[in-house]
Amino acid sequence: MKRIGLNVLFLMFFALCVHAQESKYRKPVVMVNYFQKSSEVSTGDTELTRNAILASLSHYPRLRVVDVETEASIDEETKRRLKEAALADELARSGQMKQLGADYILEGHVSKLATERKTDSEGKASYKGVVTYTLKVVSTVDGTVAFSNNYTSSSTSCDTEAEARTKAMNGAKVTCEMIEAVFPLNGTLIDVDYTEKKGKMKTCYVSLGSLHGVSEGMFLDVKSVTNIAGRAVYEEVGVLKIEKVLAEDLSECSVVSKGKEILEATKEYTKQKTINEAEAKPLQVSSRCDTGNLFKDFIHIFK
Repeated sequence: MKRIGLNVLFLMFFALCVHAQESKYRKPVVMVNYFQKSSEVSTGDTELTRNAILASLSHYPRLRVVDVETEASIDEETKRRLKEAALADELARSGQMKQLGADYILEGHVSKLATERKTDSEGKASYKGVVTYTLKVVSTVDGTVAFSNNYTSSSTSCDTEAEARTKAMNGAKVTCEMIEAVFPLNGTLIDVDYTEKKGKMKTCYVSLGSLHGVSEGMFLDVKSVTNIAGRAVYEEVGVLKIEKVLAEDLSECSVVSKGKEILEATKEYTKQKTINEAEAKPLQVSSRCDTGNLFKDFIHIFK
């Protein structure tokens, strides 16, 4: 195994320099608005579903989540207006949220809550609960919809109808796909220090850390960047896994796949820096939902 470049102390100094240059970075603020509902769904059930989705957002430290219901800076009149179903104009609503410092609004609509009763061969009854809801993310900059999708949460083999309904609502959540679509994490692979073995990169460091809300176990795409016809063209190179968060802007990673390709692309970038540093583009890293390894993903499904 070969150690390239300087040591971790230098890397942490490098991260401090990067942090000084990116001191304006802040986590995006997401305001979770009141949810709307169909006539067949009660207000209490809608709120229970909304609370479950709020709880699921806590799994994403890359965001600052604000609940419109408990935000102290919002007066009662504003809360009343935000509850009104008549306030359907995204632009008008986003303007209200922008004044409160939010970058995005998470809207929700609970359209259906139902239970199904089944009886087994011995005559024992069990219940299945299903809740159907829509989540929509709206930008406060111009009121455009950044993401919208329909979801279903269900529960099975419950002893009572009430238990089936409650479990279905408690299972409502935001998905990783939604988070990555609207709030991806982006950084660079640091080329001054990494390890390699038999022509493959084994470990490296990236410019993402606690400041961005990354955590151990997170997977990252690696992409090389080239200039073609005056435009930046990105090409997927491989996948990393964050093993340890070292600083605000620094994490240590292991290489999950395509270590040879990542090593070659990194060395090419280092070479290009010596020729024309202004034109050379570092390898980009961005968050992803899965491991980047089909076999590992398949095994994970059945764990």
